Amino acid sequence: MNSKEQPTTQPPTASAAAAEAACLGAAAALAFGGLAFAAGRLTQWRLDQRRYDQWGREWDQVGPQWRRKTT
Repeated sequence: MNSKEQPTTQPPTASAAAAEAACLGAAAALAFGGLAFAAGRLTQWRLDQRRYDQWGREWDQVGPQWRRKTT
């Protein structure tokens, strides 16, 4: 009983506490890994979009020179 005369539960055993800590640690590692992966994919997508836009601008300049000339 605690100071307010309310029943309390027993603290977890050492092995139960270790198992809970391992599960929470694994979940935190997976969450962090997922966030890092998502940030990498977002960065790669944004860089690809920028590169495609640059290629489009360059093609607008060079493309007309590649047309066949008819004589």
